[in-house]
Amino acid sequence: MSIFDTLFNYVGQIYTDRLPYFPANIRVSLLIILFCVIATIELYFYMMFSRAVMSAKNKRMKYWDDYISMLLANMIVFDETDKPDEIVAHFYPKLSKMPLHSRLVNSILVEKILTYHKNFTGKTAEVLSSLYLKLNLDKKTKRKIKNRNWETKIEGIREANEMDLVEMADLIVEYTDDENALLRMEAQAAYIKLSQSDPFHFLDRAQERILDWHQVVLFEIITKHKKLTIPSFSKWLHSSNDTVVMLCLKLVDHFMQFDAAKEVVTLLKHQNPKIVRKAVEIIGKLELEDAERFMFEIYFNHDDEIKLEILNALGKIASGNYSEFLSSRIYSTDVKIKKEALYAIKIDPDRGEEKLRAIYLQTGQENQALIKHVLDHRIR
Repeated sequence: MSIFDTLFNYVGQIYTDRLPYFPANIRVSLLIILFCVIATIELYFYMMFSRAVMSAKNKRMKYWDDYISMLLANMIVFDETDKPDEIVAHFYPKLSKMPLHSRLVNSILVEKILTYHKNFTGKTAEVLSSLYLKLNLDKKTKRKIKNRNWETKIEGIREANEMDLVEMADLIVEYTDDENALLRMEAQAAYIKLSQSDPFHFLDRAQERILDWHQVVLFEIITKHKKLTIPSFSKWLHSSNDTVVMLCLKLVDHFMQFDAAKEVVTLLKHQNPKIVRKAVEIIGKLELEDAERFMFEIYFNHDDEIKLEILNALGKIASGNYSEFLSSRIYSTDVKIKKEALYAIKIDPDRGEEKLRAIYLQTGQENQALIKHVLDHRIR
């Protein structure tokens, strides 16, 4: 009999024959030890099983990844004289034999098609789009968009967006005001691209905030989309959603929409100081002389940031109607206000510098030093 047999027999006797005769504390300790040993063995087998499953999955994934990549690569370099539908028809028998019902194979195929579609244009993109529809992957995309899980919805929306599935626009618009910020952003970005009749309809129904980073994404999409028909964003400057107003102000600014001038001026009385500041900035860029009076009226009601923006705008408009007001600002206790007022006076191409030299002779040493600084063309 080996030493291991002797050891197992001894342990077996402890837990079968002798256990009832031990004191209570020793019996409890022995049972805890037995539980820990069994749990450790089970955990070890579970880890071994998980590794085996993961290894098999990785091998299967690598096989299908290589196989699908090879097929798609062959499609891309196929005879250029053939039409996209003919190329797809040539490779369809091989692709249709794949186990597309498998979630793993399906996800790899969709990922590869999306990646190639994103990186190729022209005929190659047409071939990939035709293949996507031929394999009925658009129907699976639709099911993803309708899924209850928000992450799956986002996955479906991204697929629809990349593959230009315009028929999904009416489905996606339902999520453009979802309470989930990530889902809302993806839906709005996709809807702008996919909607052919009214790509900015989501702004009409937007109640949730459009976050700052989300505004950056939408701004990039709108300004770089070559086929997008740009509306007058003045339509949404009266929105009760401040973030919608801010986004539209940025777009009015970018596209220099003079037709929105009246609505921009009304925003000078808005309760949100960020919107007021942006409205003043746009008035300056568009050089809306009629808005000078309204900026003057609100000047003393706001903090220094908006005051500085108003002075800057008056300088850009350079009508001369408020030159005395600008001159009076050099007696402010705030150096930034003084300097901005001096620069605003200087901008006047006809009499700006002459005006500053006249003020120089009438003011104190501190203001004279600032005027010298402003008149120095090497500094801004």
